[in-house]
This record gives sequence, structure tokens and C-alpha cells, in this order.
Amino acid sequence: MTVECMKIAQRLWDANISAEFSQKENPKLKFELRDALDRVIPFMVIVGESELAEGKVLVKDLAAAKEDKVLLDELVEALFKKGVVPVGCEFAAEMAKEGKYCLSSLNI
Repeated sequence: MTVECMKIAQRLWDANISAEFSQKENPKLKFELRDALDRVIPFMVIVGESELAEGKVLVKDLAAAKEDKVLLDELVEALFKKGVVPVGCEFAAEMAKEGKYCLSSLNI
């Protein structure tokens, strides 16, 4: 599962989305969730064997306590629609609010 998590993290990094993954072979969701909440991380992408078999991941909005199953190929766009702002662009949040942020500029 670690290799799959690395591939998903790379996909997010390629889109300039800050991401990390657990390097444990079998991380316990309860502890990972607690860690994310303690660190005020807004979203988690949860990867399980059943989701991978469907070509999907779970996107958990920690602030809203909601989760959505998302196609892996649509993950980056789904995160942007939820308000994730790419790193390295000091005006990205303002541009997104004004509707000027364009996903096609990231080649996704």
C-alpha cells in the first residue's frame, strides 16, 4: 500500500498541492486521523484496498466532518473545488475567490 500512497502523493505534488503520507506499512486510521486533527490539517486522502480496486480514494474534509469517494483521476480537481490552494502562489487564494484560478494551467 505504501507504493500506492507514494504515487498519490506524487500526483498531488505535481499539482503543487502540499501532501504527505504515512510511511508505516499498515497505518491505523484512528491514529492518523487524530494526528491530522491535532495538526489542523484540513483534508485527508484515505486509500484502502477496496477503494483502489474501484480506482477511487476517500477525501475527508476534517473541518466539516464529511467524506466523499472520488475517482483517483479526479482527485486534484476535487481538492481544488473544495478550496485547496496550491503552494507557491502567493495570490492563489484571492484568485480562486475571484474565479480567476484556472485548473488547466496545471495540466490536469
